[in-house]
Amino acid sequence: MDSMPNGAAPTLPAKEEAVMALACTLYEQGATAECFHLLQRLSASGAWTAPLLYNTALCLEEAGQPERAISCLEKALSCLKAGKKEQVKPSGEEDVLHVLYERQCGQAQYRFPMREEEALCLPDYARERILRLLIDLCAQQGDGARVRSLTASLRGKCFANVENALLQTAEKRI
Repeated sequence: MDSMPNGAAPTLPAKEEAVMALACTLYEQGATAECFHLLQRLSASGAWTAPLLYNTALCLEEAGQPERAISCLEKALSCLKAGKKEQVKPSGEEDVLHVLYERQCGQAQYRFPMREEEALCLPDYARERILRLLIDLCAQQGDGARVRSLTASLRGKCFANVENALLQTAEKRI
């Protein structure tokens, strides 16, 4: 696994990034078993990145293993936190790229695979996606306290899935 200077989040080398892109495409096409196989190969090589862990969590959820998915999402958040750095305002081509990624990501649903570029260019968006899936899984497990705690981490942003998770876990408390 390559790491970026200045404490940036770890990234995949070019060859592994191509494998990740293929895994994302396979997941989007419904070939989750093949996607999971590729993700496991990347994991075995020691390539732990937030997108790899997030995508693995998607597959684990699909396979009915929410506890393992939660563990992956917690590790994905740790990867993002470890890579936290001062955001420098991009200029020129970087600025255009940032705007395009922001628009592309804004159109994507949070339950679709995360590409490496998304986590690098928009770490706050990646964090938000990870938190939303984590909230869903904690609600499925009936962990209302964790759902409320994670919801607070979204800093006041409202999402339908988060509202549903809060309602679902509040009903179980009654």
